[in-house]
Amino acid sequence: MNIQYKARRDTAFRMLDGLSKTGGVAPDVLLLACQDGVGWQDIYYYTGFVGSSGVFLLSRDEAILFIDPRYEEATGNLDACRVVSCAEVRRRSPLQAALDYVSRKKITRLAYGGVAFSHAAFRAVETALGRSVETLDVSSLLFGIRRRKSTDEVSCIRRAVGMAAKAYTEVLREAHVRMTEQAFAALLSCRMHLHGADFRDPVPIMVASGARVSQPHALPTDKKFSRGDLVVVDFGARAGGYVCDITRMFSVGEPSPEARNLYSILTWAQTEAASKLRPGIAAMEVDAAARGVLASAGLGEAFVHGTGHGIGLCVHEPPSLSASSGAVLAEGDVVTIEPGIYRPGALGMRVEDDYLVTANGAVCLTQDLNKDLHIV
Repeated sequence: MNIQYKARRDTAFRMLDGLSKTGGVAPDVLLLACQDGVGWQDIYYYTGFVGSSGVFLLSRDEAILFIDPRYEEATGNLDACRVVSCAEVRRRSPLQAALDYVSRKKITRLAYGGVAFSHAAFRAVETALGRSVETLDVSSLLFGIRRRKSTDEVSCIRRAVGMAAKAYTEVLREAHVRMTEQAFAALLSCRMHLHGADFRDPVPIMVASGARVSQPHALPTDKKFSRGDLVVVDFGARAGGYVCDITRMFSVGEPSPEARNLYSILTWAQTEAASKLRPGIAAMEVDAAARGVLASAGLGEAFVHGTGHGIGLCVHEPPSLSASSGAVLAEGDVVTIEPGIYRPGALGMRVEDDYLVTANGAVCLTQDLNKDLHIV
């Protein structure tokens, strides 16, 4: 994957410099952290480094990755930025080493943000730098930079879709009465990895059957599939760091006429929402399209979550496609459309596909994975 790390960093600093044009003050340096494996995406996007610990400092004239000694060999050929091992600077952690650098350079304005910038990390910044350094949280700006996907990034998502779809199709053939939710999920995970999915930060797999399908984010249990069960499977693979996010359903034995009718309404709602995808449309309008179909069928109250979200290096990224979203879709967004119907303790349904917003509308990246209500 040919990633233009320098171009991405230049974009980040142009955005940060733009803060001065809106009444703010442009920062001198941007600090991104990965702690205990959380937040690796923020650093990977600008450097290509993947690890459980690291801090990236970006200024107008320098890009430095601070690592602990475990990653010295792994970063030996990393040429996207300068690499400093904490063993060299005799510091206890990459964060402390980075803050020491900031202090020595007499930096007065520091921007930070991303997935992993915890309260503890912020307190460490305050303790090390005191009131002499002005800090600014630019997390939303950083996610905004990652919204528009390049051709290479879309290619990674397509690869992830291919791995996930192939694995799901294989495991679906093996599904049977008395198979457990956990067994289905374990087989699906194994097959995705056998087909080449990344091992780093795998996408959570949700499997719910029977009465449990009314729980939108149900993790798999040792419950066994029973004849007459509906089964919801929410899954995805990661390729080149990028994820897909898919939901499919099947029925153990012949589904009831009611289930077939409701599933037909659900897929209609998804089709209506997807037809609205285009640059310039408000995200809430896409949500309203799905919600309107369900409401017209008397199912408005049964749709309890948003219609979709962005995907990329994280499973959930901007833009949010919900009734309260203020986002406007743009060319290059990759989003999910995933309406659902839930009746607590009785019934639940969801179908989810991934779409690339283009100048001419949208392309469904997951269209080759059949979404009929399959019977096993």
